[in-house]
Amino acid sequence: MDAQVVIDSYINNIAARLPRKLRNDVGLELRTLLIEQLTAAADDVGRPPDDKLAIEVVRSFGRPEEVAARYSPRGFQVIEPEHAPAFVKLSVACVAIQWALTLPAVFASRTTIGEWWLGWGLGAFAWVGLLVVWFGLATWIRQRSPVDPQSLSRPWTHFIFWLPLAADWRPFDYDAFERRVELGALPLGVVLTIFFIAPTWFLELLTPAGTDTSWALYDEHFRQSLLPALIVLMVVRLALCAAAGIKVQLRARLEGIRFALWVCFVGLLYWTVFGWVIFGNPVVDALFKAWLLIFLLVNTIQIVVSFRRARTRVRVPKILA
Repeated sequence: MDAQVVIDSYINNIAARLPRKLRNDVGLELRTLLIEQLTAAADDVGRPPDDKLAIEVVRSFGRPEEVAARYSPRGFQVIEPEHAPAFVKLSVACVAIQWALTLPAVFASRTTIGEWWLGWGLGAFAWVGLLVVWFGLATWIRQRSPVDPQSLSRPWTHFIFWLPLAADWRPFDYDAFERRVELGALPLGVVLTIFFIAPTWFLELLTPAGTDTSWALYDEHFRQSLLPALIVLMVVRLALCAAAGIKVQLRARLEGIRFALWVCFVGLLYWTVFGWVIFGNPVVDALFKAWLLIFLLVNTIQIVVSFRRARTRVRVPKILA
């Protein structure tokens, strides 16, 4: 990871917390400022800018949520947006633990489900109220008495100010991560594509001679009408994935095309699940569609996350890149 990736990761982290109309202008302004500070810091220590020096510069500039608040001040919030995931996880954990400890009494017939629900079951949600008070009190204390980062090394501050504040910001290169994941998943994608093209032939290669694989035959109407379009999309997506993974320079150029094909492919698969019979065997068809729905749900979430990240990313003019 080089210094520029650290700066861009930090800026995009801040931009995601800003109103849409401010994101790009503030992002470009901060990018210029941080590059100047990084260059000055490199001159002071007498070495070229690197990722370690860049991390020191951005950490001294402030945590992303604090920097975003300077440009978009917000009023008092009981649960601050950056702490909402921690609040939800902790609330679910507290309720789940109380239920797990008290539900066995119902199964042991020592109490009825109605009695349990009116007592321990419903009462578990009191934890949510206690956590709201705790997070709200911590927010009020932080706003009245900003925390010195050095003081967070003391254990009692972890309890009052909540653990996420104690963690130093770390850069994350989404492009490099996605590239590694895609290259790692490429062989599996090739195998699944081959299976999807000819499932009976593929199964015959893996099973003893004479094994009946007729249960994996496609519905004739699906095979002639929709299957060719799905296969073309799968092959093209695999080819673009391989090109973007092997040649990093092509990744940015192919990003829009790959995203559009991804959306088209997922949309076509949704239509396939709900509007077509895929396999001639009804049981195989139902099981395959159940697996396909899980696959589509995961891909839909990934599309939404990718779209949101693309919208919050600072768009750097080519002359500044």
